[in-house]
Amino acid sequence: MKALKLLSDKTISLVEIDEPIIKDKEILINLGSCGICGSDIRNVFADSCKPTSKLGHEITGTIVKVGKSFNEKKYEGKRVFVNHHAPCNSCHYCIHGNETMCDKFTDNIFPCGISEKIILSEWIVNNQSIFELPDSMSFEEGSMIEPLACCIRGWKKISFVKGDSVLIFGIGPIGILHAMLAKSYGASAIYCIDINQIKVDFCKKMNLGICINGSTSEIERLLNLNDGLRPDVIIIATYDMSVLPKSVDIIRKGGTILIFGEPQKEMNVNVDINQIYSKEIRIITTYAATNQEIREALSMITKMEIDVKKIITHRYSILESKDAFKKVHDRNDVIKAIILNK
Repeated sequence: MKALKLLSDKTISLVEIDEPIIKDKEILINLGSCGICGSDIRNVFADSCKPTSKLGHEITGTIVKVGKSFNEKKYEGKRVFVNHHAPCNSCHYCIHGNETMCDKFTDNIFPCGISEKIILSEWIVNNQSIFELPDSMSFEEGSMIEPLACCIRGWKKISFVKGDSVLIFGIGPIGILHAMLAKSYGASAIYCIDINQIKVDFCKKMNLGICINGSTSEIERLLNLNDGLRPDVIIIATYDMSVLPKSVDIIRKGGTILIFGEPQKEMNVNVDINQIYSKEIRIITTYAATNQEIREALSMITKMEIDVKKIITHRYSILESKDAFKKVHDRNDVIKAIILNK
């Protein structure tokens, strides 16, 4: 079978490997689809602050084989989404609501998400990190469950009140999901900022709010039109943390800045601590999602509260996956790319 492998020199190769042999308490799925995440791209083309050698984690598929400990009829043939990691729910981190910091919260699939067949470990199975997809949901829609769940977890950390205003730096697929959530949650104003005009125009067509090219002087002008009240919430949905000092400048007094984008390794920025203190600004971070947010995202997509199909612009077969990574990295018109096992 074929799997996409990240080599030690940071090149990627579609390799032929033997079909995995599962243990008694493992499950084997046939890949349906896997989204290409921004973190995947940075693991290949940059230095991620949370590096991994496994590419792909937005996984859907069909159960084709189960270990001897399971009832075959109960599992085989089911279409599923897989949460590739799970916390222990009992350690010091977990009981303080920091489940994604749990030492057990590590990748537990083999060989990776972009592989024709994938083993789901006993840990994944025991922690119920496998979710059946409704018949109405396509595999590619299912691959959007994980990124949406990560956004939902971030929103749980924000002191958001219906009617608040939200500004989003970076409107790739994650920024767009945040804008869709802001709209769903009842934000009074949504500002979508990006230096890529194609993405700005894409968001305008989706009617997600006030879409601004960040390389212009439009931000200050439009903010000043809002009765001088600056955004209640700013979400940094880009790896470019140079927008953090700008966020400190323009957030309202007492506002919240959510750092969602995964910074590049050893990225440093100069921030005015005096402003953070005197304006009582909250700066919080978020990473990944638990099964609870997965369930919430699955529900929102099933009920069409968030139409994730609108975000998917490019689809590639697994045979094109190596080339797909290059196109996602190089082309400005790719919003969300999905690898399909066909």
